[in-house]
Amino acid sequence: MRIRELSSEVVRKIAAGEVVTGCFSVVKELVENSIDAGATAIEIEIKSGGKEYIMVKDNGRGMTKEEASVAIMPHTTSKIVSIDDLDTLLTFGFRGEALSTIASVSRMRLSTISDNEELGVVLDIAGGDITGEKPLSGSNGTAVEVFDLLYNTPARRKFLKSASIEGRMVTEMVQRFILAFDGIDFTYSRDSQVIYDTRGLESVEARAALIYPGLSEKDLIPVSESSAEIKIRGFVTLPNRTRKNRMGENIFVNGRYVRQFELNFALERGYGETLQKGNFPFAVLFIDIDPQEVDVNIHPQKLEVKFASTASVLDKVKRAVRSAIKGAGHFTINVVHSEDNTTGSSEERKDISEIYQDHGISDHGFKHSWRNQKVFDNSASDTYTQSRFDRHLFRSFTPAEKRESSQNKEKSGVAKASFIGVFGERYLIAESEDGLLLVDQHAAHERIIFEALKESKRISPQNLLMPLELNLERSKMDMVIAREETLKKLGFTFNFDNDKIIMVSIPQVMRTEGAIDTLEEILDEMRLEGLETPERVFDNLLASIACKAAIRTGDRLDIGQAEVLFEELKKKNLLVCPHGRPISMVIRLEDLDRYFSR
Repeated sequence: MRIRELSSEVVRKIAAGEVVTGCFSVVKELVENSIDAGATAIEIEIKSGGKEYIMVKDNGRGMTKEEASVAIMPHTTSKIVSIDDLDTLLTFGFRGEALSTIASVSRMRLSTISDNEELGVVLDIAGGDITGEKPLSGSNGTAVEVFDLLYNTPARRKFLKSASIEGRMVTEMVQRFILAFDGIDFTYSRDSQVIYDTRGLESVEARAALIYPGLSEKDLIPVSESSAEIKIRGFVTLPNRTRKNRMGENIFVNGRYVRQFELNFALERGYGETLQKGNFPFAVLFIDIDPQEVDVNIHPQKLEVKFASTASVLDKVKRAVRSAIKGAGHFTINVVHSEDNTTGSSEERKDISEIYQDHGISDHGFKHSWRNQKVFDNSASDTYTQSRFDRHLFRSFTPAEKRESSQNKEKSGVAKASFIGVFGERYLIAESEDGLLLVDQHAAHERIIFEALKESKRISPQNLLMPLELNLERSKMDMVIAREETLKKLGFTFNFDNDKIIMVSIPQVMRTEGAIDTLEEILDEMRLEGLETPERVFDNLLASIACKAAIRTGDRLDIGQAEVLFEELKKKNLLVCPHGRPISMVIRLEDLDRYFSR
């Protein structure tokens, strides 16, 4: 095949692939252009997730007729004259470059009026070519309307996600702009419904409370740290205001949102030991740094950056957060002392039989006595491999040559263990052939509930005496509507009243307390569909419910109940909790003898 030069049409469509990765990326480019144009008010509207219609309108500096005609051509910009300008660039992008690539894969209408012109222009564009032109009167600014995205590249259009998923991704993109630019009024509409209107909300705190309805401005702790090289500012929450993923962590470098693990990890390290494993804070952090000290062009969508001195930046982020947390007050752990081992405060302690009744566990084959129960088929726990248990359980205690025999004994049920008692209201203690066996009572109970839920395939609902109105961030409200059937299988049912969603039932195994938090975790987990198999995602949903239904640290087990739980665990040969955390560990007798020099 002979080498030949590609046509300009093919080149533009290929180049558009780096910009148009989804509807959200089009919105991102257009909003960034509006910000660069000095807009103080930006209106965003999408329909069908953006696949059919996207509109971004601003009151910034408009363009003349001549500039508008040039702006839709490739490699045009008002930002750069020489290559040296790239090192000091503080704007978001090259307006003409984005318009050119978007115009080449859509039908687009560009309406703009320059500050010093009486009349503007409206250009109709299809596939990158101007098909119509007419004059425009009004106030200065620019509006870009995008119709039928990727209409002329059907092979790529079919890879766009569903309207609900594309719309959710646009919503999340808009949320970041709202947080990052509190001096700009944003209005965002989706399918003719206003989702966000920030007019009158002139602080990051107020906007964070708008986006995350569970937060209030009082939950946000200011972060402020500056030096000659870097300035870090923003807000974080206390360790008791967290979520189960990093979706609430928003980090901006020179005003640009970045998704970079090292920065998120540095933020979390600032909390030290006060942040429970698996919990992540809400945060809005701005890192302002000399543009010559950061490269923003290492990622096609500029979602990652490269610092000249990465270690220094990460250390400053960690110290800034730690300083803010320390300055917010003192954190204490309340230890409840009981004079009588068989009684306790009704609010602080709960007999396990009451806990089981609260959870409705008897409906899934469990009585609070735990006796005479069916033994589950061990094949149900194949997902949680023996090798993983071996890594957690024996790595520190058993020589390599003894591991295989220990594994086989446990797997075949030959290993014997005798129950001894309960320690610290959280661990069961037993004597095994290998040594002293410690069992996490919450993890064990959680796994047993999970196996029962997995076997039943569907969870019975329990109606709430007082239905709860949901007040979640918009993307999660959309997911409740889109995934109603799956949520119903999990025991959650809802009534829909105009734009309100009322939760009328929850899974029978769950407490009413914390039901909305559990629902939010489930909705977060549903975001992984497409990245993991549906079966795995559903198992993760069951695991979230089992975690909330299980007995908690501090829930009192008497000796009889603890022993029954232990025996049930032995029968089922369960090694790890549904989240992969080990249920038990062994301290070998030889190691104890060695420690005590016997």
